[in-house]
Amino acid sequence: MKTLGILLSTAGLAGVGVFALATPAQSAVAASCPGATSISSTNILRDHRPPSWGSVRLVRDRCSQYWAEITMNPRLVRNQKANAYLVQYGGSNAGRVLSCDSRGGNGAVTAGQRTCRTPKVKSTDGGVTFVAIAREFHNYGGGFTEISENATSRTR
Repeated sequence: MKTLGILLSTAGLAGVGVFALATPAQSAVAASCPGATSISSTNILRDHRPPSWGSVRLVRDRCSQYWAEITMNPRLVRNQKANAYLVQYGGSNAGRVLSCDSRGGNGAVTAGQRTCRTPKVKSTDGGVTFVAIAREFHNYGGGFTEISENATSRTR
């Protein structure tokens, strides 16, 4: 049993070392692509009427990576959920839809949170365009139901 504990402890330290080695490389990539710019945005409205409950943005960085972000205002409560979606038009991945819940995103907005973002998609193809979509959901006791959807303009 003692040997198993030492083995697991050593494996854990080795894993920390691998993680520590990977972190600077990831930081270098992020540092080389500063200057994220919101290229299109719109308010999140229920039934297309004010007041605004947040915003959805289509964002691009200097490395031609695109993603969608939403910011809800105020923070969501227990029976609310929101998600951003990035829709790609054109190119080899035409029709691709990614959400905050997709691998590389940071998860849908849930109770106590305000923001989420989709995974980043690299595109240097001038024929590819994107749309950012926000969807808000409420659970009135029978599961989550979509109550609003808003989208940015389709752009590059």
